[in-house]
Amino acid sequence: MHNTTSDTPIYRNWVSLKLVIVPGVLALGTAVLTAFYSWIMIFPVIFLLMMLYFIYARHLFSPQGKDMQAELHSMLIEEIDWNGKGKVLDIGCGNGALAIRLAKKYPEAQITGIEFRKFSEALCKQNAEIEGVSERVSFKEGSIIDLPFEDDEFDLVVSTLTFHEVMELRDRRELMEEAFRVLRHGGVFVFQDLFLTKKMFGNLDPMLKKLSSWGAKSVEFINLGESERIPSILRTPFMVGTIGIIKGKV
Repeated sequence: MHNTTSDTPIYRNWVSLKLVIVPGVLALGTAVLTAFYSWIMIFPVIFLLMMLYFIYARHLFSPQGKDMQAELHSMLIEEIDWNGKGKVLDIGCGNGALAIRLAKKYPEAQITGIEFRKFSEALCKQNAEIEGVSERVSFKEGSIIDLPFEDDEFDLVVSTLTFHEVMELRDRRELMEEAFRVLRHGGVFVFQDLFLTKKMFGNLDPMLKKLSSWGAKSVEFINLGESERIPSILRTPFMVGTIGIIKGKV
């Protein structure tokens, strides 16, 4: 639920409450069991530390903390080399934060956000209206494995921390090939994801060569996991320690 009269946009925190609640419940449950099995004493401590870690991580991603969501969006936007005229696709738009920021940066662009998970289109539209860009931003739910757009439809395609969440594909690189399909010749792409997670994307060099074989040009990888702009406590393999940007043209 959200307040439709709010004058402040509402964006989902990337560190979900589930990551806090689950270890908290496990900490409580195992603590009770220690009354009967003293040998499991270590488990409540481990689960409690996990809960505290994710509470702090959630705080860092919120506007009240370091607002790392906005910071990661800024790191992506800074890598866009584009004249700002044309159509933009944001793959995995969530509550519209990145799409809206792009609309504010590029006043001559038309932005489309697509989300493959269940999301609130009404909330996205409300956020865009609050930010004053509702006439140039639209949102829809649909597949990102088979994007519901024509070939060569967009001038810029972006995505942030979305590809790794698509469990239907073993090889997440295929999502980038599909993104290239809807990108016109000479169009720009900037993708931000956990690209150094080998079980999802394989080794980096073969992945970049694969993108080139699909028509990508001037492909470049930027390792954000080493950036001091990201707090060291978040630069872990199970948070954003393997995050990077792949950018180029087609």
